[in-house]
Amino acid sequence: AIASGKGGTGKTLISTNLGVLAAEEGLTGLVDCDAEAPNGHLFLSQGLRQTHPVQVPIAQVQASLCTACGLCRDACAFGAIRMLGKAQVFEELCHPCGVCVAVCPTGAIREIPQRIGEVEILRPAGREHLILVTSRLDTGQVKTPNVIQAARRTAGQFPARMVLLDAPPGVACAAVASLRGADAILLVTEPTVFGLHDLELSMQLGRSLDIPMAVLVNRDVPGDTSVEALCRSREVPIVARIPFNREVAETYARGGLIVEEFPAFRELLGPIPSLMRGLRAGKGIQA
Repeated sequence: AIASGKGGTGKTLISTNLGVLAAEEGLTGLVDCDAEAPNGHLFLSQGLRQTHPVQVPIAQVQASLCTACGLCRDACAFGAIRMLGKAQVFEELCHPCGVCVAVCPTGAIREIPQRIGEVEILRPAGREHLILVTSRLDTGQVKTPNVIQAARRTAGQFPARMVLLDAPPGVACAAVASLRGADAILLVTEPTVFGLHDLELSMQLGRSLDIPMAVLVNRDVPGDTSVEALCRSREVPIVARIPFNREVAETYARGGLIVEEFPAFRELLGPIPSLMRGLRAGKGIQA
C-alpha cells in the first residue's frame, strides 16, 4: 500500500509509476482507493472499461409491524436507530451488520440494497499487464470504506503477481480500509512541518495494524534531515528520495509518467517492490 497522512505528498505519482514498472515483469493490479477523489486514471491511457455498481444493505423499518420495543436501538453499536414513536433508521450511520434484523421480535426490520458508488476496471491501452481498479463514491454518500473494500475484492479476482493500493490521505476509516491486510506500507512524505506531523500519525496507524513500513521522501531538499531524524527515532527505513524538481512537477501536472520521461527514476523506483517484499519477509532494509 502507498499511503501518507497528508494529502498532496505524491502517493498517486508513486503508485502509478510503480504500477507501470511492475507491469513490465508480470500482471499487476493498481487499486485507486481514494474513492472520494480518484485520479489514477488520469495518468494512464484510455482502454477497455467495465463499471460495476457497489451496493450495501441498509436497514429499513416497516412501521406497521414495529412495536417500539427498542431492542434494535439498544443493539445498534453505531447509534443508527432512534425511537421516534416508531423505530427510525438514520441511513448515513447504518453499517450493514444485520444485528437489528436479527433482534427484532416482529420482523419489522429488513435490509434493502442501496447503491453507494461504483468500481471501474480499466485495461490501459498498450499496457497488457496492468489493471487499474478505481473506487468511486457516489455524490452525497458517506460509506467510503465499503466502496474501497469492493474495489480491493475486485482486484483480488485477477491473478496478479502484485497489487498496489493507492490509499487516500489521512488516518481515518478510508485509510484503514485501504491499508488493512496489506503486506507492507510505503509512506510518502515531504520535508515540511505538516508533512512530518502527518507522517508520524501514519506511522502510528501502521504500527496499530502491525504492518511493516518504509518511507519515500518526495520533494526532498538537500541538507534537510527532519524526515531522517523522525524515521530513525521510529525505526522506519527510508527507501528512496525524490529531489525537488520542477520538471517532475510539470510532468505530473500534465498526466505524464516520470519513469518514461526520466530514465533516472526507473533506477530510483525500480528496486522498491523487492525492497518492500524483503521488509515484509523480515529481512529489513539497509539505510
